[in-house]
Amino acid sequence: MRRFLGFIHLLSGFAYAAFLRGNAVNVDSLDPLGKSALAFPKPGYHNGWGTFDQLIDHSDPSLGTFKQRYWYSTQYWKGPGSPVVLVNSGERSAEGTDRAYLSDALLPGLFAKEIGAAVILMEHRYWGRSSPFDTLTSENLKYLTLDNSLKDIINFAQTWVPDFDPSGSSSPQRSPWIYTGGSYAGALASWLASLYPGTFWAYHGSSSVVQNIGNFWQYHRPIQEATPQNCSRDLGRVIDYIDDVLLNGTEDEKLFLKSRFKLEELQDADFAAAIASGPWLWQRTHFSDQRQKGFNKYHKFCDYIENSVSWFTWTVPGASGVGLEKALQGYARWFTQVHLPSYCEREAGYEGWKGRFNTGCFDSLNPSNPAYHDLTVNNWANRQWNWMLCNEPFKWWQNGAPEGTPTIVSRLLDSEYWESLCHLYFPEGGYGIQRNLTVEKINAWTGGWAVHPITRLLESNGQFDPWRDATVSAVDRPGGPMASTPDHPVILMPGGVHCSDYYKKDWDNNLEVKRTVDEEIRIMRRWVRDFYEHGGEANGHPNEQTSGQTQNNGQTNGQASGQLIGQVVGQIGDLRR
Repeated sequence: MRRFLGFIHLLSGFAYAAFLRGNAVNVDSLDPLGKSALAFPKPGYHNGWGTFDQLIDHSDPSLGTFKQRYWYSTQYWKGPGSPVVLVNSGERSAEGTDRAYLSDALLPGLFAKEIGAAVILMEHRYWGRSSPFDTLTSENLKYLTLDNSLKDIINFAQTWVPDFDPSGSSSPQRSPWIYTGGSYAGALASWLASLYPGTFWAYHGSSSVVQNIGNFWQYHRPIQEATPQNCSRDLGRVIDYIDDVLLNGTEDEKLFLKSRFKLEELQDADFAAAIASGPWLWQRTHFSDQRQKGFNKYHKFCDYIENSVSWFTWTVPGASGVGLEKALQGYARWFTQVHLPSYCEREAGYEGWKGRFNTGCFDSLNPSNPAYHDLTVNNWANRQWNWMLCNEPFKWWQNGAPEGTPTIVSRLLDSEYWESLCHLYFPEGGYGIQRNLTVEKINAWTGGWAVHPITRLLESNGQFDPWRDATVSAVDRPGGPMASTPDHPVILMPGGVHCSDYYKKDWDNNLEVKRTVDEEIRIMRRWVRDFYEHGGEANGHPNEQTSGQTQNNGQTNGQASGQLIGQVVGQIGDLRR
């Protein structure tokens, strides 16, 4: 899931869930670590790109098509009939990410390398250069639905003819196609397997946010579990104090509090959302940061709270922390010295957002905020993702914890606050929440935590991933975290964060992540081997739509697949490792 004016990026990305990006986090699975993971092609790097004529609405083909971008690499491909790995870029433009995705710097490319596959990156509808419309009004956004997004992937896999293999030997009927994604794009893996089985032979989802949750206060629970006790306690003290002032203080007291953070112009809930930027840093942590620098940005945030940022500060506060006043002072110093300076100007640069301490990007409750009126595809606030949160509705509001439960963000961050931003984004209406759609309805359709019976779906989640409790490894899942089975392996990475297994720089710097990736590769190699040993017909593959259809040469899919088995297994090598 990226940031809204007020919500948070699932992936991928990897998933955001707050609205204006100044006050929010996406579930987005691919962050700058992935974008810069491969600055230059390796020797022998071969790739291509193109556009695919995709239906605007799969339920009404008469509306026509739009151009959907894709990139591919055959660097690891072993020839016709070899596997194909497909990854969806999720809720963001795929511009500039192809080199990382198509190489072994990220997990899809590593899968391809280990099983001798071609790897394809597909841009999600409505992002980058894959939008049916240039102007994102509510009317134009109505075709941005989960169902259309899932069917995009199926339609592409079933009808696209690869430039590198026009013979048809690399179709899903004649070679094993594997879908993989992280965060929201990882949830697509589960939903494809559950709702539209048969096209893909196997699926993998990292940090797959399969359960849609309205009051998602549990987003902060893994952060609290991972936070040093002194920082966690002091952070809780500060938030309790801030909430008391905002809810019970005089106007002068509130103004003085906000001025300590240079946020005196913001309304109360916007102020609470702005300073939540600290805890939300945790989602972007990587083991490579800790290995190379000894700390990450979240640890630095905690050091400010504990008044331990100076190199000359040798005394580490005990588990009880430094107390309210010092922690509040440290929090304000972090925000005004580290986070706020030039943030709004640097992030978007709208007219009126210039200046070192400009706060325009945090002004979510202001209907005149330029982010609400930017209807371009490459808009700063990720209008498309906000639409999906408000329309499906995914929701995933990162709220403060209920009374009686320790919280590290303000309880002024509640569902009412986030949903009020839906109306500011889409004042003309027409989105799902306004039409009384609920997360319960979408979970009933997709299966949510329950997941319909599926075969060859591999899921990996992080112990300290903020999105953990929207995955099948959720603590609150009925019956507890999902148990792993041979057909549906579930791996919980000790110490893992969001999509930790997707990044080479993480598996190179953490043994538990490396063990997870090694196990994922072992499972994928076994499933690919099963495809060739069973002629692609095991467990009902291909599906009824395509099974038995004849190819141009008059052979059935089963006959064609059977003739390729020995040839391809020989090309790929020993898949039994």
